[in-house]
Amino acid sequence: AIKSLHKHTGVPTRARLAEHSRGAAPLADREVIDVAGLTITVLHTPGHTGDSVSFLVDWRGQRAVLTGDTILGSGTTVLDPSDGTLRDYLNSLNRLIVEGEGATLLPAHGPDHPDLGPVARYYKKHREDRLDQIVAALDDMGVSAKKAKPMKVVRKVYADVDKKLWPAARMSVKAQLEYLREA
Repeated sequence: AIKSLHKHTGVPTRARLAEHSRGAAPLADREVIDVAGLTITVLHTPGHTGDSVSFLVDWRGQRAVLTGDTILGSGTTVLDPSDGTLRDYLNSLNRLIVEGEGATLLPAHGPDHPDLGPVARYYKKHREDRLDQIVAALDDMGVSAKKAKPMKVVRKVYADVDKKLWPAARMSVKAQLEYLREA
């Protein structure tokens, strides 16, 4: 999409990684962009993917955070273990709890929310609870995080979830197993 936008409009496009930027420097964490009366602060919030960013927008004292896929308006974020890590994601949630307290949540998907702080805390608790469920499942199955098969864990932990969501759950379980292996 970035390549197509740049090709068809000629406008510079910026992303966290240089390989996704066209005609402009990549975005830097804590970079401040002033445009049209808005002050936009770039927040590197990896986890969903390694290059995920959120934007803290301030306009006349009103604050909002565009969280992309880091925090959704409904449901929970899938972690892509080929590019994101649970450790990074938990750190990003901690950052959003602090920096987003009292700011409106504007997610890439789903409805907005008047205060990002409680939503970020919910996401963190959900991830920690899910991690506890995975640890319990591994104990029940008598297997270590290192030897566990992600799909077997999904069948046990996500048994009550629609099977159409299992491929996404498998990705998140893989990320959680990697986190446990590092612990």
